[in-house]
Amino acid sequence: MTHLPIATLKTISLTALWSLALLALFASCGGDDCVINNTVTATMNFYLSDGNPCQITDELTVSVTRAERDSVVLNKKTGATGLSFPLGYASVCDTFVFQFAHMGVSDSVYIRHDNHPYFISLDCGTAMFHTLTTADCTHNLLQSVQITHPEINYDAQENIRIVFGN
Repeated sequence: MTHLPIATLKTISLTALWSLALLALFASCGGDDCVINNTVTATMNFYLSDGNPCQITDELTVSVTRAERDSVVLNKKTGATGLSFPLGYASVCDTFVFQFAHMGVSDSVYIRHDNHPYFISLDCGTAMFHTLTTADCTHNLLQSVQITHPEINYDAQENIRIVFGN
C-alpha cells in the first residue's frame, strides 16, 4: 500500500474543496427560474359582427407607430385569425395600422395602456407588464375594438377583440 505525503493530501483536499465550492456557486446562478422568453405580448383576435371568429383572407400588413416612428411588425400575412404584438414600454399609446392589400383599405387601431415594470430577479432582469385602458379604431372595415382582458402579462389569453363589420 502506497502512502502519500501529508502535503500532497492537503493539496488534493484543497483542490477538491475549491472545485466543489465553484461547482456550487455556478449551480446556484442562472437556474431554471428565468422565463425563456420574457417578451410580454397583447393578443388580438378577429371576429365578425355576429360574434363568430373570422380569418383574414386578404394579405394583411400591420405597422405600429410609437413615439412618431413606424415599424412593420407583420408583412403580407394571409389566413390570420389573430395576432400577438408587444406593446411599447416607453409610451402609453400604440397605433396599429392594418393594411388590406387586395381591398386597398386600411384601418387604425389605437391602444392606450399603463406600463408596470415587473422585477423577476437579478439574474433574469425585468419584464414590462401592461394594463389596457382604452381601445378605439377607424371604421373602414373594422366595426369595433373591445378590451376583453385588460391585464397583459405572461398569461396566454385574448386581450383585445377586433370586430369586422358587414
